[in-house]
Amino acid sequence: MLGLARFAGAGTMLFTDRGARLVRIANLDGSGLQTLIPSAGSNIRGIAIDVPGNNLFYADNGADIIYRARLDGSEREAIVSTALGFPADLALDRAVGKLYWCDRNNNRIERANYDGSNRETLISTTQPYYLDLDRVHQKIYWGDFSGGNIFRADLPDATNIQTVVSGLVQTRGVKVDPGGGYLYWCDRNAHKIQRRHIDNGPIEDLYRGLDTPHGMTLDIPAGKIYWVDTGTNNVAGSKGAKAVNRGDMNGTGPHEVIASVNQPWDITLDTRVTSYPGWIRRRFPKDVPASLSDPAADPDHDHRNNLLEYFTGLNPLVVETLPVTNHAWANNTLLFTHRQSLSPITDVLATVEISTDLKTWNSGPAFTEILETNPGNGGLDIVHGAKREAFASPRNLFMRLKVEFAPP
Repeated sequence: MLGLARFAGAGTMLFTDRGARLVRIANLDGSGLQTLIPSAGSNIRGIAIDVPGNNLFYADNGADIIYRARLDGSEREAIVSTALGFPADLALDRAVGKLYWCDRNNNRIERANYDGSNRETLISTTQPYYLDLDRVHQKIYWGDFSGGNIFRADLPDATNIQTVVSGLVQTRGVKVDPGGGYLYWCDRNAHKIQRRHIDNGPIEDLYRGLDTPHGMTLDIPAGKIYWVDTGTNNVAGSKGAKAVNRGDMNGTGPHEVIASVNQPWDITLDTRVTSYPGWIRRRFPKDVPASLSDPAADPDHDHRNNLLEYFTGLNPLVVETLPVTNHAWANNTLLFTHRQSLSPITDVLATVEISTDLKTWNSGPAFTEILETNPGNGGLDIVHGAKREAFASPRNLFMRLKVEFAPP
């Protein structure tokens, strides 16, 4: 597996290619496509990953087995291999180390620990096929195989079961965006990607003219939907069949066909990025002009160039009002807070500088110190304090953030 080591990390999509019996991996724009797990199974279906735990899970309906492996595809082991009758989709509650899955033929949704222990039936329901967890509001959502419905229940014990969407043709790829308040899904035989407000409202068609849209995942910070189209309906004139596809979560952007394969079935993402080129692959269309993706460019005209948006984890194509810096006084100390991306960026040098006259700027531990690091709003807020002993007049101070590429 040494040849795959560089892929076992940030900025990748992982998906099951049922027709080729492979688990595949590629960059987030579909480039660099490789096989991650060869001979993965005879009828491989759902896939999920836990990045901090270095875990990859997928289901093989041909052998009725759920497997766990490392993110680089190594150390594969069967963790659930008894009393399964068509394991389809998988979902993870990473906070407590629980694996959830749909068992279509046994008419139940089950869960277990990551090693398959403490297995239990959570919900008895007709032919569950795709599911997702809303960890913010403690809900579970799932669709049925042929009834055209999406259901919801309260966690942890699956109480208060409700039908939240009905009248679809064949529901696949159910996903929830808790913060945005939308449910997303594929309708396999209506050939559409759709969404609706979680509790009410009209159904919106986001992408139409598809063949057999099946598995789906969301990159919520980037505002992107990824879906796989198995191509098994053979619809003349359809777009994106037998391929991994990408579009915007509001349906306004282009439908991108980013990787053509055999018969993809389900998909998941590792959205961390460590480099500016990886960020471009995640945030911009695959054929973006260099003039828009240049570090100095400002494609959304919000007076923040791409390099700053990259470092702060913001969207370069959407005007956002979230501040990237802030000043405050506390205990006669000037505090300067700046936002930073949650991704493990390695190619940017960020420096907090301080001045008494807006002409001469100083930096380093003799002048400022980090006081707090607070996660929130999809990023990190880093609080710096001015060292009062370094300045004769602590009230006559100015601080700023300098962002530049690190020396090679």
